[in-house]
Amino acid sequence: MAMPALLAALPWQAVDAADTTESPVLMVLGDSLSAEYGLSRGEGWVALLEKRLADDAALSRWKVVNASISGDTTSGGRARLPQLLKQHQPQIVVLELGANDALRGLSLQQTRTNLAAMVSAAQ
Repeated sequence: MAMPALLAALPWQAVDAADTTESPVLMVLGDSLSAEYGLSRGEGWVALLEKRLADDAALSRWKVVNASISGDTTSGGRARLPQLLKQHQPQIVVLELGANDALRGLSLQQTRTNLAAMVSAAQ
């Protein structure tokens, strides 16, 4: 399965923050690109997303959880995901993993299988 088809299979639904008593959670599970590797704290894209949401009155209730680890692979993310889902109960999960799998020469099929399993678990 090609990555665009995998992403296209996600059931995108608008989550109305006003319908919840607690802040809805957007969780990012990624590698160094999301974990701010080489950047000062608060300069990465996840922190910038969090600031953008906070500045928008309609989206300001959203809580952003960055569960990213530099060097993580899809296998590592897949192993950590169940506990993260249980702990944070996110309404939206952003998966940003796979680059380290490729850099390490790991199996493309295993990377796809891990990503598909994480998408299923998040749904």
